[in-house]
Amino acid sequence: MRRATAATQLALWVGRKGRGSVHLRWDQRELTLFINALQVVGVQGDDRDRLSAGLGLTQGGEWFARAAEAVAAGQVSQAEGNAVVKRVLAEVFREFLLAPEGTVSFDSRALAEPQGLTISYPHLVMELVLSANGEELVGAFLPDPDLALRRLPDFARRVGVLGLTEEAMAIFAKINDMRSAQEISDPSPHGRELALRLLAAAVGAGLVEATPRVTEMQLDTAVAAEEPGGGGSGWWKWVLAILLLGALLAAALFWQPWKGSTPAVGVGGPWGVAVDMGCQSAELERIYRRQSSNRDAYRLVKFQNGELPCYRLVWGHFPSREAAEAASARLPEGVLARGFVAHVVKVESSSP
Repeated sequence: MRRATAATQLALWVGRKGRGSVHLRWDQRELTLFINALQVVGVQGDDRDRLSAGLGLTQGGEWFARAAEAVAAGQVSQAEGNAVVKRVLAEVFREFLLAPEGTVSFDSRALAEPQGLTISYPHLVMELVLSANGEELVGAFLPDPDLALRRLPDFARRVGVLGLTEEAMAIFAKINDMRSAQEISDPSPHGRELALRLLAAAVGAGLVEATPRVTEMQLDTAVAAEEPGGGGSGWWKWVLAILLLGALLAAALFWQPWKGSTPAVGVGGPWGVAVDMGCQSAELERIYRRQSSNRDAYRLVKFQNGELPCYRLVWGHFPSREAAEAASARLPEGVLARGFVAHVVKVESSSP
């Protein structure tokens, strides 16, 4: 397995909500990013005169402050100043990502004063990896496709705000903390290269972490079966376990917790929350079974996923997007499929 790259170290630090400054070094160049809550709030370093060309005559220093000065001087509008900073940051950051000997260091004590402009780090990485020639960045964020992908905190919420395509959502839904990037991308109907690019973007954006697969420890059954002080004396433990299991089942049947109160699924309307999906036969069987268990709450909605016909399992009936979004934040336990990113959809028609 190849060691973590500077790019993956940076992505993991940002994904775990690192706060402070990160110093990038490559090819005798340096750049400092100030990060707060997944947002780039300041930049310092050599821009190779690109800011001066875009903003007019400005002196060196912190990039966001230079843009603010250019706006105040009437050289550019606020929108133009923001666009110039974002473009130059993307260009310089890409150069760092492609440098084979780049390094990163972090300082949680170095904070930047807000300048009125912020740049979303996840959006910045997604746009770089998914844009033209973005496949060149796959190795920076995903040096080994055999690494398992593990979701970082707030995975579902962070994915939801990125505005991704149906193809990207379908690929991200396969991330379950166990599969490797290789295992997800090889059978993907969208093609291995596109799937790998999206998964690399997910790592780079701080949505998931690429880690070595944990090898399960195999116990020596002969040793495990032995009991100190003589053989055969552990049979009573099995009896106790069976009695305990029977007691728990009896309690469950008596109380029937599954019949307790369930959050409302809406009073009617075309909006709902996608909570699961399936394209392959095993996946379709699962979502058909889930829909049959509660037809009042669930609808099956067909959509095209590449060349495959697929179905979403949509929960709830709401009159507006706002009502569905509010409900998606408090879904009942067990409604959202593991690894799936809940998102609001408008249902024009549904299957029986």
